[in-house]
Amino acid sequence: MGPRTSVAPPPALTRRDCLVGGGLLAAASVAGVPRDAAAASASDGLAGLPVTDPAFNTRLIGRLQGDLSGRQRWIHNPGFVFATVPGQGLAPAEFGRLLYRVEGFTSRISRLLPDGSVEERSHSWMFYRHPDEDRWLERFDNPWTGENLEVPKYRGGTSHSWLRPATGTDVDGATVALESTGIGAPVRLAWRAHGGQVWLSRHTASRVRTPAGAVRNEFSIDAWVCGLDALRDERLSHLPATYTWTSQAEWQPWLRMDGRPGGLLWRIESAVLDDPGQLPAAFVARMREVLPGKLEETLRW
Repeated sequence: MGPRTSVAPPPALTRRDCLVGGGLLAAASVAGVPRDAAAASASDGLAGLPVTDPAFNTRLIGRLQGDLSGRQRWIHNPGFVFATVPGQGLAPAEFGRLLYRVEGFTSRISRLLPDGSVEERSHSWMFYRHPDEDRWLERFDNPWTGENLEVPKYRGGTSHSWLRPATGTDVDGATVALESTGIGAPVRLAWRAHGGQVWLSRHTASRVRTPAGAVRNEFSIDAWVCGLDALRDERLSHLPATYTWTSQAEWQPWLRMDGRPGGLLWRIESAVLDDPGQLPAAFVARMREVLPGKLEETLRW
């Protein structure tokens, strides 16, 4: 008997779709780190920087993830999704198995408000790619259930949010109940400087309750590396930086794992671009085929 065939549920906006590439300005919270840890670990390169000031950190995240001048930016978001099943054999078996690759983009406009908050409007779209071959993933053979699954055509949606220095993230029209170690807390970052470079990170544990009552946990790390001189230059509304997003999460519903132990490890490495023409040609073609008009869409306040 051949593998069972299943059809994936229709795509829906998820927290991941908003987060990847900074689509959602999630509240920055250093989990389990004392308030003064950043200052205590600061090297001489950070002298004079208000690294524990929530207003400074909020503005900095806005400059890293977008452009506070209001200029629209495009972010390329390629990455990998691995399976982690505790107690099982190493990859290419269950633990550390590369399930599929992903590729997406986020388009965003950002601005700094008089109260020190960063407001943004964005939309994010993501496609699945075969783990080894240079092609988009249309069907997936689940090695644990034997099902041959239809892969969602895309994931994504739009977002309107604020990052507020004292209270973190505020999302307009949120449809899921989201708990987070960053919501309701001052915006904080972990800092390290060396050789003219600055390493910044934020660590956020979250829990989403879906309209159906399901509970899904996730732990994410956002990390940037940028030049110290550029960071100190407040005239720059956008800071060029390398960005990575790592997330430990539960199985995606379309995988139909039905409570099996284990979960997923996501790794996204992003680049902020000046215009959509800098995106890879194959990705641009896919966007225009599946989501016509979305790539060129102009965001407005």
